[in-house]
Amino acid sequence: MLRLYAFTSCFLTGFFLALGIPEVVQASPLQAWRVSCGADPGALVKKGRTYIFKTSSNHCPGGIFNQRSEIATDHMSASRAGTYLFSTNLAVTSPSAETFGIFQIHDGRNGCAPPLKINVLPSGHLTFDSEYKIGSKPGNNCRKVSSMMGQKSKVRIKRDGSEYKLDVIVDFDGHGGFEVFVAVDDRPQIKGLYSPPAGKGFFRSQKYYFKHGSYSLNMFPYTLVSRDMKVKRVKLRQ
Repeated sequence: MLRLYAFTSCFLTGFFLALGIPEVVQASPLQAWRVSCGADPGALVKKGRTYIFKTSSNHCPGGIFNQRSEIATDHMSASRAGTYLFSTNLAVTSPSAETFGIFQIHDGRNGCAPPLKINVLPSGHLTFDSEYKIGSKPGNNCRKVSSMMGQKSKVRIKRDGSEYKLDVIVDFDGHGGFEVFVAVDDRPQIKGLYSPPAGKGFFRSQKYYFKHGSYSLNMFPYTLVSRDMKVKRVKLRQ
């Protein structure tokens, strides 16, 4: 499982710079996108592989987050191993410093943070949120994933319309866990490992799917343009 996690920093940099030329195989079902829970009129517009997200009330039931304009993929089995590259050119325009999520790996759990959420902090840094869920009943019996916590990207995402190339590579191990690496403008930023402990009542993911857009605790004004967004399944060079 630590095949990627053990890369040296130098090798990892070279790996990310080569993202444009890996061997590509079929990425289904993580390239089939739909609107997640709906959105307010005009808050989510698709033009080819470009999506424009704007402020919307949260149409998903439950939870405490009030603003959501997101798309989600079809789901795949958590027992399926493979490496996937999500990439897009991202630009945010907003007068607000509200924290918001731009990418998630979800398993459909009811309660707790998802296995992975990438947030944009008020400072513009990217950071992870991730929790293990204990039990299968609705609720928030959760444990933070220590390998994901406390990291911040070196780069800061400005909210003045500047565009950034965002790459998220996820290596699913086929046993319910995965490793994740995030790069901005071809430079590695943050990485993490999600591996639920065996036993002790920990929730075991049966499926995984990607989510992308803007998801926040509070309503705030913004325009998020995600240009030329795509998902590839890749084979890493040995």
